[in-house]
Amino acid sequence: MDLVFVLVENEGEHSESTSTTVAQFAERVAEPVLLRLEPRRGIPFARNRVLETAEELSADYLTFIDDDEVVARDWLVMMLDSARSRGLDLAGGPVTPLAPQGRLTALQLTILDDLRQRAEREAVGRSDMATRDCDQHVDVYTNNWCLRVDAARSRQLWFDPATADSGGEDTKFSQDMLATGARNGWVPGAVVEEVQPPQRLTLRYQYKRMRDQTRMRAQREGFGRRESLKKASQRFAEAVALSLALPVVSVIRRARGRELLVRIVRKVALATGLVGGTLGVRSRHYAPQSEALHVEGSRARR
Repeated sequence: MDLVFVLVENEGEHSESTSTTVAQFAERVAEPVLLRLEPRRGIPFARNRVLETAEELSADYLTFIDDDEVVARDWLVMMLDSARSRGLDLAGGPVTPLAPQGRLTALQLTILDDLRQRAEREAVGRSDMATRDCDQHVDVYTNNWCLRVDAARSRQLWFDPATADSGGEDTKFSQDMLATGARNGWVPGAVVEEVQPPQRLTLRYQYKRMRDQTRMRAQREGFGRRESLKKASQRFAEAVALSLALPVVSVIRRARGRELLVRIVRKVALATGLVGGTLGVRSRHYAPQSEALHVEGSRARR
């Protein structure tokens, strides 16, 4: 199996620091390392430049993970073996949130634990689907992603430039694959660990992320206004009910109170996202002013 690393400078021109970093990396690995330039700012443009390069190289498979993630030692083997043996056009795997180095507040630890529990529930559910060969229609995200390049080439599929500020380019790509008859799938053993920087372990960030993801989903899946408002009302009502219980719960058990607070914020985010998405409000989650929240995170605790 021949490997090639493709790195993209997503700026107007190659910077000296990037060129130096890439050259140093190339000295440490035996495989070819290619540096490409994509002057148009935005995640979908950078990803499309990588996909374009993979097609130029006649690559069989293209993989992505995020810049703040670490793969298991057998990740690539697990991913490719499963993709080939099961005939998957687009494959994904579980992502485990990790704590950054340094001391976290009690609330930050609660938020991290909530992220871990949600990730584990998704991984368990999808693993069960894969075991029963019922995972052909799962959405696959670029934080743990493996594409059969010919499957995209034959369908002339690319990441949507319209998602440069909103995010969600990977979900749309995944759903476009399914809409054109591709086979998606889940690889339970291809594990990726993702550091959660302290600046993301806040109620403000988690609210904005959930709200924006829900806005995109509502618009992408075409929720009707009546359905969206009904679901939003339910989430708001649940949030109000939990808020009434919060003072008492917090006095009896502070840890439980923090857990309840995180749930309240998530429900409010879902509700406002549904309303905003239905009204056509666009996500700006990856707009330039939010860039500082989406750079490589701190090292993880192990």
